[in-house]
Amino acid sequence: MADSEKIQVSWDEVHSAAVDDRLQQQSARLRMTDHYQRQLAEPLQPPPRSSGQTSLWYNLLFSMTLFGFLGGLCAWPLSEVPWQLLTRSSNETDMLFMEMTAVFEQIETGGLSQEQAEPLLEQIGMRYQGNPVLAIWENASLSEAEKDQQVTKIRERQQLLGFLGTILLCTIAGMSIAMFLSIADAVVGRNIREVFINGSIGICLGALGGMLVGLFLDKLYRALGGGSGEHGLAVQIVARAAVWSILGLFLAIAPGVVLRSPKKLLIGLAGGFLGGLIGGGVFDPVAMATGTDWVSRLFGLTAIGTFSGLCTGLIENTAKTGWLKVATGLIAGKQFILYKNPTIIGSSPLCEIYLFKDIQIAPQHAAIHRIPQGYEIQDLGTLPGTSVNGQPVQRVRLRNQDQVQIGGTTFVFYEKASTSPAVTPA
Repeated sequence: MADSEKIQVSWDEVHSAAVDDRLQQQSARLRMTDHYQRQLAEPLQPPPRSSGQTSLWYNLLFSMTLFGFLGGLCAWPLSEVPWQLLTRSSNETDMLFMEMTAVFEQIETGGLSQEQAEPLLEQIGMRYQGNPVLAIWENASLSEAEKDQQVTKIRERQQLLGFLGTILLCTIAGMSIAMFLSIADAVVGRNIREVFINGSIGICLGALGGMLVGLFLDKLYRALGGGSGEHGLAVQIVARAAVWSILGLFLAIAPGVVLRSPKKLLIGLAGGFLGGLIGGGVFDPVAMATGTDWVSRLFGLTAIGTFSGLCTGLIENTAKTGWLKVATGLIAGKQFILYKNPTIIGSSPLCEIYLFKDIQIAPQHAAIHRIPQGYEIQDLGTLPGTSVNGQPVQRVRLRNQDQVQIGGTTFVFYEKASTSPAVTPA
């Protein structure tokens, strides 16, 4: 070879950033190729294929409703114990006042004579024996002014305990319902890492939201006419439904914050509002039918969780524009709504669509991008790659009912209001 044909490389070129980058890319690709060759050399156990039936477990509406129900159901015993401890004395005193007032009103209106009222007052005294307010009333050594002063102090202390009880109830209910709604998708998708992360975030957000609502819940309830008994059952139901709908707003926003999706956040707000509205609306009728308030709290908290999940699922199904449904694979029937842009698909738990136990799938295998015209899927340079309708692709526009193959999992892509026909293989 002539000197003029020799390839000459300068010292600067050898140490240039471009050469380093190229060498690193080649090294990474060689490592990836070696990785897949070693894995594929082993006997490959493909994921089980779907029999064509879709499991109810993977139905979005069912899973959100189920987890909302479980959240409300767990919230009741966790919140009922501290609620009873803090409010029992206040509730008992309220009943004492109510029964005594009813007797005295009948005496004043002539419905009862003093002699007829004495046995009733004795029965009330026996029923509420040990109540601190009753003990003050029966203390003959105190003047009426002293009695009023001491009763006022006791009532103020009981009201403070009731206020703390409301905050605790809302906080605990918020933690339970928000946690269950936050982990629903991760549990169904078997992403243990996301279960712990989303659950922790849900607990924190639910506690914060419940605590904030608990600070003004009672005041708002009474400002709307609830609790006084002067405005009738209809006003009571409306007041309760209004304040519980606000509680629901704060309890159902956690999934949207967890996914960092404004759309999911709005869906959660709407679902929580409707759930709280329904749960609060049935509270007083249930109390009247059963004669106990703890049954109402059980029913109300379960309803707010259930209907929050149900309404969230309904709104999600209505508002979604693009989604993937698993046709074959370990989680056949699971639906993934494309909230994030881009949505990463891979075998890493960090991916938005997590596909596990498949050695053919890279940690970050493909990405789906939201574009003005719809959605595009991009292969991220993995082996054996990504195919659409049987054809290997690098980046291609997805059309309604396209079949996407990634490893042993087949997705069907759906796009709402899409008029573009599916791409058929050549």
